Amino acid sequence: MKKTIITVIMLLAILAIFGACESKKAANPKPLVSGSQTDLNVQYVRIGYGSDFPTYTIIDSREMLNHFHFSRNISNISLRDSEFLNAISKYTDSFFTNNFLVIICLNEPSGSNRHKVEKIDSNGDIIIKQLIPEIGTADMATWLIFIELKNSFKLERYRVVLE
Repeated sequence: MKKTIITVIMLLAILAIFGACESKKAANPKPLVSGSQTDLNVQYVRIGYGSDFPTYTIIDSREMLNHFHFSRNISNISLRDSEFLNAISKYTDSFFTNNFLVIICLNEPSGSNRHKVEKIDSNGDIIIKQLIPEIGTADMATWLIFIELKNSFKLERYRVVLE
């Protein structure tokens, strides 16, 4: 009886952990050009947990992206992780001719929590919907959100708004 109860508890724990998983990446088809739009190219990259990042960083050259990549310390997590390297590989000098990135760093108390960038309005408010499942996990996660924007929409400052 005791073994059966322990087995059932372990199976429920495993189901709870894996049942809350979903894709780490999502992309919307069109970059923001101007005004308030919801069509954005966005990448979501989980890098572990803990960081000294600001809420957001504006990157407007490959050189700045390389500096961001090599100068940041994230607890014991390495930014040389293959998912991170894959995410930044497409941002070449050619990309930065007409575009820039806003990289947002968010810490979450559960690795199951996800995000969806809903829109960026003309005031620079970046509206991010937090996707929190009914059953979470006990791990913590730091997410880097890469938002591709046209240079015509570059503002002096942005504000991250979580919903």
